[in-house]
Amino acid sequence: MDARWTLRDYDPRRHRGQLTSCIVELQEFERGLEPALPTGEAMAEAYLTFLLERCARTAGRIILAEVDHAVAGFVGVMIRVTPEEPDEDQRPYAYISDLVVLPEYRRRGIGRALLEQAETVARESGAPILRVGVLARNATAVRLYRTTGFTDYHVQLVKRL
Repeated sequence: MDARWTLRDYDPRRHRGQLTSCIVELQEFERGLEPALPTGEAMAEAYLTFLLERCARTAGRIILAEVDHAVAGFVGVMIRVTPEEPDEDQRPYAYISDLVVLPEYRRRGIGRALLEQAETVARESGAPILRVGVLARNATAVRLYRTTGFTDYHVQLVKRL
């Protein structure tokens, strides 16, 4: 029988090491799709600093899923992102920066629960839109986002030179 999970806000005194491990896992998974990306170990500390600074600038939150007091995954949601391009809707929007569930906790609905919590937080903050970016080769994530109501908005193509 699966243990149920608890969703809670990130507490740097309790969760920093476990959150760093989640970042490493996410990066290594993405490196499997895009080998040119840096290793998880090489970028995790710098990325966590970047993520926390981004949360501070955008009223963002990091929401963790815990199973038996162990971090099973997290979602980062930036609440008030200011559009940078002059040709886009100029209202601030919410943005999901990261979503990961550690392998041993997958297929239990934790990713969907984290995603729904991020949406709730964004909606309650008054954000008119919620965006997410995903690697095109990450079919599982694309499927999750589409089944929860996300639609294609902007496609960015790359040509390796």
